[in-house]
Amino acid sequence: MITENTKAILLLTSFFNANEVKEYKTLTVNEYGYFACWLHQNGFKPVDLLNEETFDSIWVSWDEPLSHIKAKQIIDFARLDNTIEKLTYERIKTLLNRGASLSLALDKWQSAGVWIMDRQHEHYPKAIKKQLKHQSPALLFGVGNPELLSKQAIGFVGSRDCDGQDEQATNQYVSQINQLNYQVVSGAAKGVDSHAMLASLNSGNTAIGILADSLFKASASRQWRQHLKANNLVLISPFYPEGRFTPANAMARNKFIYLLSSATVVVTSSEKGGTWEGAKENLKKGWVPLLVSAHKQPLQAGNQAVINGVGLGKVLANACSISPDNTAEQLLGLFSTSENATSQQSNKLANESIKNLEKEHVSTTNDQGSLLSGLDTSTTSASYTENSINNIQTQDDLFSMAENVPESKPEPSATPNKDLEIESVEGKSVEAKSNQLEAGENIELNTTSPSELQEQTKNEQVNLSNQTQSKKCDNTELLNVKPEQPTGDVQKTEQAPEQSPEHSTTPLLDSFYLQLCKLIEQQPQHLIDKTTLDSHFPEFEIMGKQALDKWLKHLVEQGKLIRPSAKKKQFTLPATLPT
Repeated sequence: MITENTKAILLLTSFFNANEVKEYKTLTVNEYGYFACWLHQNGFKPVDLLNEETFDSIWVSWDEPLSHIKAKQIIDFARLDNTIEKLTYERIKTLLNRGASLSLALDKWQSAGVWIMDRQHEHYPKAIKKQLKHQSPALLFGVGNPELLSKQAIGFVGSRDCDGQDEQATNQYVSQINQLNYQVVSGAAKGVDSHAMLASLNSGNTAIGILADSLFKASASRQWRQHLKANNLVLISPFYPEGRFTPANAMARNKFIYLLSSATVVVTSSEKGGTWEGAKENLKKGWVPLLVSAHKQPLQAGNQAVINGVGLGKVLANACSISPDNTAEQLLGLFSTSENATSQQSNKLANESIKNLEKEHVSTTNDQGSLLSGLDTSTTSASYTENSINNIQTQDDLFSMAENVPESKPEPSATPNKDLEIESVEGKSVEAKSNQLEAGENIELNTTSPSELQEQTKNEQVNLSNQTQSKKCDNTELLNVKPEQPTGDVQKTEQAPEQSPEHSTTPLLDSFYLQLCKLIEQQPQHLIDKTTLDSHFPEFEIMGKQALDKWLKHLVEQGKLIRPSAKKKQFTLPATLPT
């Protein structure tokens, strides 16, 4: 049974027929990874997007820069701001309006035995979530026995153009790993991949196939059908089930073979192509031990280069050479030895990352005196400041909840689903977090508490006022500051009566607001859009890309501006200014 939440994820990330591939732009792995994290951090989940009223309120929050603070602390994608800019109201709305296509596709896929699991499903591979975190596929499509995804496996990769010697060596390796109670995981492609899988299946063992193209077509293939019926095989794909083969998908698929294995055997490789690139990526990331077959003389160029470490760049681990003469016990020893070495290298990298994070944190803390810092902090709502970053959950804890509503905000219309229950993270020990760090997980580091941030903000506002007074420039009259006033005290503007601390302002903000009022009054219907403001106040480009958005949002919160529509970035003045 597919939940409404999974349907929402499908609408955001998948195609439903061949025509849509050219017509729509579904969310990429990075786009969905950030969007799902942002939804969770703001108390939403994907299914909430299907409600018209909730969708508009979600997008009001999305347009508030402060709503992205926590998500940005968790997500560290490159060019993250560009990713966020591509997630527009119109694009998301268009994707969600494909309900009819979704229904037709689900009927078609389910008739062929295709199932769909999101990242909260009990059989979604934990190794993928641990290593890829928020870059894990939003959905996995599959046919066959999903329980096999939790069984230990050895990966097999190699060329499509393999010869008799390659096949014979593959048979020997598969027989040995089957003796050790490992199944085969491979790409189900022609050549080494399918040969290794069939060698395991035909001997009464099990296999996992990770497809780069048409899962729907493979589900009916005579090559796999009998093994699917016997529950000895599972075929999965992170891609649209009817999608065609592309080199890009084949390359992207390779990582999942490694991540679902305890170790991976390279049977044959050239010095380019998918097998080569996959082996390089694994050694650079240090995912699992890599065993390279040396069953031929002379050895294939790619095999020799991987063994010697030539052309791989900087790697975390080295490959081991094996041959069909190795016994099962010898292979098991290589698995353990290589795994320990890989783990030590990963731990070293994790410790270096933590040190770098700490250095970055100190540097960031020392650079907190920007013009907008006082405004940014003073306008932060309680929902963003009530929990200090010192109490943040680990990356895996946050990831495991990213597509669900927190327990503190139940949705009356939502149907309870035990399969989607969130494991509580309260009470996790410091030791547990330390162990997760050693395993290569990232925990955001921040030693500044909310009270310290508030105190820092007050000091920055005073410093800003002092700097304004000391200049004694022609802006004094515009800012309504009396020259003889004592340093640090700013005179109130003529239109703004005495305000409570929550409505406190700064001279620069008052000046900006006065100019904004005049500008709005000059507009037709007294309505101004964001584009006009960008061109009229180019100085905000110096302050930062989102500076103008933050100031406008602050004025809306104080009731000094009104945003008539959540769908458009347009502003007008209230009928009566707030007191």
